[in-house]
Parts: sequence; C-alpha cells; structure tokens
Amino acid sequence: MINKDELATLKSQGIIAQKQEGYFSIRILSRAGNFTAEQLNEISLLSKKYGKGYIGLTTRLTIELPWIKYEDLDEVKVKIKESGLMHGGTGKKVRPLVACKGTVCQHGIYDTQELCGKLHDKYFAYDLPAKTKITLVGCPNNCAKANTNDIGIVGQVYVKFNEEKCKNCGLCTKSCRQNAVSIIDKKLVWNSNECVNCGKCAQVCPFEAMNVEKKGLAIYLGGRMGRGYRFGDRLTNLYSEEDVPSLIQNILDTYKELSNPGERICKVIDRIGIKDFEKAL
Repeated sequence: MINKDELATLKSQGIIAQKQEGYFSIRILSRAGNFTAEQLNEISLLSKKYGKGYIGLTTRLTIELPWIKYEDLDEVKVKIKESGLMHGGTGKKVRPLVACKGTVCQHGIYDTQELCGKLHDKYFAYDLPAKTKITLVGCPNNCAKANTNDIGIVGQVYVKFNEEKCKNCGLCTKSCRQNAVSIIDKKLVWNSNECVNCGKCAQVCPFEAMNVEKKGLAIYLGGRMGRGYRFGDRLTNLYSEEDVPSLIQNILDTYKELSNPGERICKVIDRIGIKDFEKAL
C-alpha cells in the first residue's frame, strides 16, 4: 500500500494515481503545445512497453501516459529524461503554459508559440501561493479562452478610421464578423463599440482608410474555471511582445506580495480590486 506522503510526492512530479489501484498516469510536458516527431515516437514506445499502447491529451497541452505500474515508475522517469522530455505540471506553481496556433493561423496577430516558449522556459513550475495558469491567444477569437486563466494574453490591433480616404468599396464590411463596419446610405459607418480589435478591416482596405494605429497584447488577470468560474479583468495598457516577460515577472511578484496563503490571483483581485492590483504593479 502506497502511503499518502509518497502519493503527494509523485503528484508534485506530475505522476497521478489512477482510480485503478497500483497504476499511475504520467504527464509529459510540451513546450508551447509542441512535440517533435522523435519525441512523439519515444512516447509511443513507452506507452507500448509500459502502458496499454495509447496516450491521452490534457487541456493544458501535455501528454498523459496512463496505466504505468507503480514498480515501473522509476524506469519510465529515466526513459522520459533520456528522451529530452520532462514530466510534471501540478502543485502550487505555474502550471503548463498554453498557446493557440497563432504562429501559423491566418488570424494570428503575433507569434504565440515563440512567446509562450520563452515564458515556459522562464516561468514553468515557478513557486507561487496557489496554482497559476497562463494562456496565450493570437487574436480576439480567443480559441484557448485566455480570459479564463489566472493570466491571459490576447493579441489586439487598434484601428483608426480616416473617413476622407474611404471610397465605400465595402471590402471592410465583408471582412468584419462583428458587423462593426457597415455601409448606410452609401457611406461607411464604423461602430467602435462593436469592434473587437482584430484588425481585419485594415488588412483588406486598399485605400488606407482603415489604418493600424497600435498593435500589441492585452493582459487579463484573475480568470479561472472549475467549480467556480470567473472572467479575468483587463489591465489598462496594450503591451508589446518584448514587454511581456518582465510584465509577467512583475505580476507574479505583486501576486506573491499581496496574496494570503492559498489565494489564487482571482481571490486577491476580488479582495482588493483590479485598480489597486494594477497600481501595485
């Protein structure tokens, strides 16, 4: 019988006891959601030798290798390390970072996977008062639901409309899924309140009537899912990709300074308010 202390130690390493006694699932980390073909081949071989010949995927883009016997754990851990991979992902720390495919997606405003990889290298498993999830999305489509994470990063494009240059060609109206731009009485009307800052109108405008005024990343803090969900609060500024690593450090330092034991970022913000948290930054 495995004691509770050993189970807790294994869990801190990303090795989770299954409900089937004596078996464990090992979480193998990706870097920004990517594995090489060689790494996937090694994981496949481990599954065939030590598991039941299949793997699972987690919501945070890790691979879960189930049905590993307790007596095989040490050997599998060595094999994972020899393959240049890591296992882990649980505990009061920064959890595996998630990025959408904005790097290759036609809607991507910035290189999500490059930035996520940098943040992964610097902050994964960073010790904190409670679990902390970071997710990056490339555009306002928000496919990976960044604003439901402790820290969410969303690509944004601010557009400025120059009415004098507009020829009412209608290209922007066809590209806008929010119907924020429309032609009324042969004149273009832009409803900035409906705009989600995707920048598509500026991409298609041939007359420079829609111009990119500013491009960057919006930061949301205090989101969470699970037994009680909360959408994150947005920080005021728009940040460059170069700003983000130091900003994340500042956010984590401020969180540690302001939090009570076991509080996630959302609880700190609920207690003191987003304005005071942002001032503390």
